[in-house]
Amino acid sequence: MNKGFTLAEVLITLGIIGVVAAMTLPTLVNKYQTKVLETGLKKSYANLQNAYIMTKANLGVTNLIDAYASALDNGVCPYKEEFENEFARNIKTIKKVKVYPFTTYSGKYVANITGGSNNSDMPQALNILPDGSSIGTLVRAGRIEFWVDTNGPHKGPNRYGFDIFCFKVNDSSDKVKPVKPVRMYTEEELENEKWPSLAGYPCDKSSSQELNGVGCSWFAVNDINPDDETKTYWDNLPK
Repeated sequence: MNKGFTLAEVLITLGIIGVVAAMTLPTLVNKYQTKVLETGLKKSYANLQNAYIMTKANLGVTNLIDAYASALDNGVCPYKEEFENEFARNIKTIKKVKVYPFTTYSGKYVANITGGSNNSDMPQALNILPDGSSIGTLVRAGRIEFWVDTNGPHKGPNRYGFDIFCFKVNDSSDKVKPVKPVRMYTEEELENEKWPSLAGYPCDKSSSQELNGVGCSWFAVNDINPDDETKTYWDNLPK
């Protein structure tokens, strides 16, 4: 006749299961949250690209940069509002929210952008879309920039390189591309920069720049770790 488990054996087994669960559950939760962020970026990038293509078709031009990001001698792009309004319709903006705080890629809390920048120069993703994500658009001489919060301002982490990303159109291809770092700046070099908060488009765990993470978009889209290209981006986010 088979012998049943004793109470002590059951309790020991349950204890072991509890210990294993306590050890593995945080990892599983973190992997799930990371996958949600990665999926959100893919969706937002696809929506952004589609809206840009629709805008080009509706405005009847072959190159939006040439048509709407050409500046006068004073640096003003006279037709940018026409582009912005049409793009807002195609991306389906439903409302606008106020400026909100965010966190840099390295984990620094930023309430407001300072140091040579302002909200008109560095737009946050303040235009809310039907799926809860948000976007900001800026037309400058020779380029169009998009700032995307993949799950919107009302849902965290509101952190560059996690759910906030920057995309740009700035060459003859007239395509929306994720921003990538250009170079690293020293603290001394940043003191002489007009826009020190995003100079070089940083994506570095050690950078103190207020927009550190703006250059993480390329790495996130391609799932390549900025510190070690043999590792993936999403499995190695900074704490």
